Amino acid sequence: MPDIQLEKTTDTVEISFLEVVGFFKRYFLVLVIAAIAFAVLGVAISFLLQKKYTAQTILLPELGSSRSSSFFSMALGAGSDPSGKLVPELYPNILSTVPFGQYLLKVPVTDQDNVSYPSLESFMKRDSSQSFLSRLMSFGRDKPNKPEKKAATSNERIISFTPQQEAMVNAAKSYVQATVGTNDGIITIESEMTDPVVAAILVEASEKYLIEYVTNYTVSKTTQQVEFLQKRVEEAKKRQQSAEYALQTYRDTHRNTFLNVARIEEQRLQAEYVLSQAIYSDLSNKLEQFKIREKEEKPVFKVLEPVRVPLAKSSPKRLFIAIIFSVLGVFITLSYIIFFKEKLHRHFV
Repeated sequence: MPDIQLEKTTDTVEISFLEVVGFFKRYFLVLVIAAIAFAVLGVAISFLLQKKYTAQTILLPELGSSRSSSFFSMALGAGSDPSGKLVPELYPNILSTVPFGQYLLKVPVTDQDNVSYPSLESFMKRDSSQSFLSRLMSFGRDKPNKPEKKAATSNERIISFTPQQEAMVNAAKSYVQATVGTNDGIITIESEMTDPVVAAILVEASEKYLIEYVTNYTVSKTTQQVEFLQKRVEEAKKRQQSAEYALQTYRDTHRNTFLNVARIEEQRLQAEYVLSQAIYSDLSNKLEQFKIREKEEKPVFKVLEPVRVPLAKSSPKRLFIAIIFSVLGVFITLSYIIFFKEKLHRHFV
């Protein structure tokens, strides 16, 4: 049989630089018009978005431990702080917990129209007019209210929410963001909301919560020792008073007694009184020392920038939206020209 040789031919499509330049020259005006049209569309849509205002405060904390200590040195205890202070890097985690969300929901607020609400939760549930865009996004999602149940538990330390309660807590937490500077340790607490006054109130409440939490954590051990010593001092004081009363009562009833047995009993009561007095005095001194130590261990926070009600809106940023829509418009127009008008993709098949 004769040998049959198969020849494979491959067609390669080469596009020169001049062809690319010519392509963009032909459609340059179209791309410019598309970019402008989409930019105008983006600006128009930005007017449908709600205005938001950002309130903030800046704090300078007392650094408890070396920020440059390595993980291994901290694990070995070389970089740890003996006073048990929290490092600033952990502060944002404090303001992202469920207890913090529950705390925010109970904060009384007043909006920019000077309308007071007993709590942030009631402010979030208020009947307010929604924007046109939010009504479009929520269209078709309204369902009849169903009774919500939460899992029952007998352990008081376990938190159980209904879906609505959990959504409220998560929403409250999302209103506040905290950041810590990597080099200087400066803490920035921000809140972005549609109401500038409420945003400022939430920042102030978050600042208070953070300072109290860090303070309680730092002095918690010393505070427990103070409470323990206070109870011991009260017991020692009662013991001293009882010993003193027993000694004086015995002396009054045995005023003219010269028996050795009576003297032995008096000496025993006297020794009991001296011992109880010494214990009371020693515990009182220790209590005062720990009270002083408790005050010394309280962390120091310096407010660099106080909370202010923002006057200028922080979003929507119309210039940024216009740029994004402009780039998107050029991409869509260019894709239409390549795949539908010029059909350049067929040359590569």
